[in-house]
Amino acid sequence: MLRITTLLLFVQLSLTGFSQTDSVIYSPVQSKFTFDWGNNLTTLLLTQYGPRTEIVMIHLHDNESASAKAAKKVLERTGGLLIQVQNKEKRLMHFKKSGKSFLFDPNRIFTPAGIRQNLRFLNNHVTSAALSSVKAFSAFILQKIPNSATILIALHNNNNGKYSINSYRGNGSHKKDASMVYANKKNDPDNFFIVTDKQLFKKLKAEKYNVILQNNAKAKDDGSLSVYCGKIKIGYVNVEAEQGSMEEQVRMLRSLRAFVK
Repeated sequence: MLRITTLLLFVQLSLTGFSQTDSVIYSPVQSKFTFDWGNNLTTLLLTQYGPRTEIVMIHLHDNESASAKAAKKVLERTGGLLIQVQNKEKRLMHFKKSGKSFLFDPNRIFTPAGIRQNLRFLNNHVTSAALSSVKAFSAFILQKIPNSATILIALHNNNNGKYSINSYRGNGSHKKDASMVYANKKNDPDNFFIVTDKQLFKKLKAEKYNVILQNNAKAKDDGSLSVYCGKIKIGYVNVEAEQGSMEEQVRMLRSLRAFVK
């Protein structure tokens, strides 16, 4: 009788603990930091959910709002840090330096080669002052990632058929950037993961998600955060989903968080 009572008490405590953990909602605590370009400012918004800082989600393209909403739905339950570049819901960023205007993609600024290619592609002229300013902005973002971070989760959305897992297969434009690709025919090709770690690739593949293992040694240096993390061996995941597929992106993020506790 004592043994049965003890067992029932253990089950009751276990269920109670599970219910409490499952129902926790962390209130967001926000901090804002501004980067001064000289003629205009850019705000970086940091939102902390609970005490955990080892998991960091980062949102660089302000026009891809669904991915940020998906992250918030997950983080309020799991805890973690969200870093967002605020850019008036635009993808490309704008600044002025010495009377000249410049555009750049904020996900192409994390290596010197990427910064140069980025500015030259989007502008008719490039100055050393502009290059230095973008380099400083890149450092400004990276400095906000806590030393306790063990993985960066990038949040992105795409448009139907323009950028998908098929971009890394066959004659795809990014084929050389991948060392391994798993595509599930039952999944929308626009919804996929890019990872820098082989073990995480295997776990996501086992769950039948579309997933790409980046070739960290041979991937084109376009200055993206994935290339930067591959070079310095920081865990990185891009959770890419089609605009309008927010619930699927939430599901992807929740599955991922189960692997990176």
